[in-house]
Parts: sequence; C-alpha cells; structure tokens
Amino acid sequence: MLAAFIFWFDAFTTDDLAVASLYVLVLLIGSSVIGPARRTAILAWATICVALAMLGYCIFESYGAPPLALAHLGISLTVLLVTTFLLLRNQSINSSKERSDRRFRIVFDTLAIAIWEHDFTPIVAELTRLRESGVTDIRRYVAEHPKFVVQMRRSVRITDVNATALTMMGVTSKQDFFSHLSGFLPETDDSFAECIVAIDERRALFQTEAIVLPLNGAPRQVIVAFGLGPDASLDRVPGSILDVSHRRALEIQILRTREELADSHRTSAVAAMSASIAHELNQPMSAIQSYADAASRWLTRSPANLNEARDALAGLTLGVQHARMVMQRVRALVGESRIELCEIELEGLIATTVALMRREAAEHGARILIIPATEETLTVNGDRILLKQVLINLITNAIQAMVNTPPDRRIVTLTLDQKDDQAVVTVADAGPGWDPAEAGKVFGSFFTTKRTGMGLGLSIAKMVVDRHDGSISRRNGTGGGAIAEVTLPLIALSAIGGADGHSDGAQQRLAV
Repeated sequence: MLAAFIFWFDAFTTDDLAVASLYVLVLLIGSSVIGPARRTAILAWATICVALAMLGYCIFESYGAPPLALAHLGISLTVLLVTTFLLLRNQSINSSKERSDRRFRIVFDTLAIAIWEHDFTPIVAELTRLRESGVTDIRRYVAEHPKFVVQMRRSVRITDVNATALTMMGVTSKQDFFSHLSGFLPETDDSFAECIVAIDERRALFQTEAIVLPLNGAPRQVIVAFGLGPDASLDRVPGSILDVSHRRALEIQILRTREELADSHRTSAVAAMSASIAHELNQPMSAIQSYADAASRWLTRSPANLNEARDALAGLTLGVQHARMVMQRVRALVGESRIELCEIELEGLIATTVALMRREAAEHGARILIIPATEETLTVNGDRILLKQVLINLITNAIQAMVNTPPDRRIVTLTLDQKDDQAVVTVADAGPGWDPAEAGKVFGSFFTTKRTGMGLGLSIAKMVVDRHDGSISRRNGTGGGAIAEVTLPLIALSAIGGADGHSDGAQQRLAV
C-alpha cells in the first residue's frame, strides 16, 4: 500500500519533489522478515522499488517532466541501491552471528562436561562495600566469617546450564534446575570461600573441588573451573563442572586397600619375627637354664665342686651373650626398613589430602579450611605417602573429636607457615580439646580415648615425623579445641631450584 501511494504521488504529481526517494521506507519495511527468507525479501522489494521509480519517471516525463527530474531519479536509485547493499551486508552479518550462536548452543548443550553459567555481580558489590568499610585482608575476613560465605553463596544466580548439568543433577528442565538451586549446594561445603578470594583477586583461572547434591542419589564430588580475569564479565561466567566422584571413591578405596595390605604385611612380619625370635632364643635360653642348674648342683655337693661350677657359670655367660646377639639381630632387622624420600611441596600435599578427606568431613557435617600463612613455596624432603598418612590421621581425629560440636562450628583448620628453616603444619578443631591429665600418653602406642580406636594413629604419626627429622606436638587452643602441630625441616631453595630457580616440586604443584 505504501509503495502504491508513493508511485501514484511520484508519477502523477505536477511538482518535481523527488518522491521516489521515499521507496527506501518500502524497502526497509519489506526487509523486516526474520529468518532465511530475509535476503530474498530484500532483493525482491529492491527490484520492485527500482521498477516503480523508473516507471513513475516515464509517466511523469510523458506529460512534461522538468529537467531536474532525471537527476532526482538518479539520486533515488542511488539511495535504493546503497540501502539494499547495507541491508544485504547486515543480513550476512546477522546470519553469521546466528550460525555462530547455534554452533555455540549445540556445543554448549552437547558437551560431555557440565556447564553452569554464574552471575557473580552480587559478590563483587559486597566485596567493594567491605573494602570501602576498611577491610583490607579479604582472605582472613572470609576465614573468620563463615556466615558471610554462606550468604555470598546464596546470592549467586545461575543464568544457564547445559544438558549434561541437568543429567548430572537429576533434573529434567532448566526451570526445575533454577528452582532447586539452593538444594544443590550443601551448607557445610567450604570450597566457595576460596572462590570469593579468587573473585576479589580477579584470577585468570580458578579451580577448586566442591560437593553438590543431586535431587536423587548420593552427593557428588566435582571439580569446578572458570575464568575471573580482569577482562571477564562477571555477570555471565561459564564454569566447567567435572564429576570426579568415582575417581575419588577409587582413590579412597586404593588408599584403604593399601593400608589393609600394609597392616597385613606388618602382621605377617611380626608373626615371622616372633617365630624367628622364639626359634633363636629357644636354644640359648635352654642352654642358660642347663648351665644354671648344673652350677647349682655342683655348688650344693659336699664338698662343692668349684671347678665344675666355674665351667657351668662360664657356659651360662656364653648363653647370655648368645641371647644378646639374637636381640641385636632383631633390632637390626627393624632398623633396615627404609622410606622413599623425594622433594615435596607441602601446599600441594595438603591440597590433595584435603581433597581426599572432604567426603568424610561432609559425612560428619564438618568443613575443612586451608589457610596458607605464607606466599613462599615450602618444600621438604620426605616420603609423600607417609606424610599424607600423618595428615589424614590428624584430620580424622579432628573431625571425630567434633561429634558433639554444633554443626556451624565443625571446622577443621589447616595452617601452613614457616618458622626460620622449619615448615609448620597446624591442624586445629573446635572439639573439647586435649585432657591435660593425658599429656604423656597421647603419642604412646595403644592409647586411645575412642571406644573403637586402636590407639595407633598418633603413635604412627610421631614415628613417621621422627623419621623425617621433625617433631609433632599438641596443645589446646586459646578459644577452645585441640591443636596438633607438625614441624619439618625445609630444603633450601638453592638446593632444589637449580640455576633458574625452578624446582620439580613446583611442577608437581601445577600438576596437582
């Protein structure tokens, strides 16, 4: 209708008003088609408008067009052609963008890794408010205010998820996912505390382990990774969620199996050693008894046979020496055990140990916090498996000690610090603390305060730390709870870094 009106006005008016330029409006309205047919609509309407403009000029000229009418026609056709070119170019750009969006959506929805898109702007606003109020150490503030962490976690909005995330969480639609979001994140999970610090520091890559709760099924342990760099838009941050529950369960099972095999091996070794000791001591003890009886008989005779008694006592002395040699052989056998030493970065060792213990902590309603008190890399020379077992024993004791502690205070805090040339690992809990009356028994064998305990955990821990030329101590915290402190000698940086200052331990830390 608009084209017909412009044509009528252009062809039959007596004034030269360059009305044909208004065909641009027809072209713009006709090209508003959405979808693949838009390019066809643009070309069709451009052809129609050009034809109508030329036909209108011919009619106008038939009854006496002024000289400038042809120039106005040329301008109108130029405007139509330029507009057509721009519309086609815009259509091509939009088509490429739509194809790219479709490709991204297909990849996003079919990716084997779950993707959650986060809106972290509420956390940014709260961190800004804290700094304006005078808070300078965000890490310490987060560690000292667990309720703040819970509040920030609840403020995060998930803006989009892919199909893999829906399947992992047992949800059929995105609407159901968003409505159940608060139920997916347990209140006892402490991994979000480090996320807040990473947002404040705008790290290029943040990775952590967390626990999520599907609608149906057991809790899942996942690895979460996303970018928070200075150029990232924090209102739509895609995060990769990798389910590692089966892998962690396998690691725990392997660790338990290894412990069982080690216990079995120790039991077999003790049995064999006991049999060897019994066999080796049987002969000298029998000889000692025979010589002692003989000496007694020779001395009780009348008159006493001192020469024979002297010979019997000499044989008794030889028997005692033989028994002593047997005991020395047993001591040498025990002393021949060796530990496998290598360079270990304590920060990475603590991180992997805590990753193994998060599930057990969650089952007891507890949380584990890591507070690195130093920015330097602390490297020791030791046996990775044995030192990890020491940390596992201390963390397990701390978790079990808080069974009667309110759930919001069940926090195990691991602190890594340096004192002179020593690395200090502190494990603190919020339990009842140590009994002062049991100060001399804690690290002894077979001492325990637990009903089903064997009393070997702290004893083994002390033995391992002693073999690493370190020390282990315990005390009560000023605010309550028990504190266990392990001190290990550090390796000098020049001894492990080489000429360029880099160490194999640092590479191991990156791999972890």
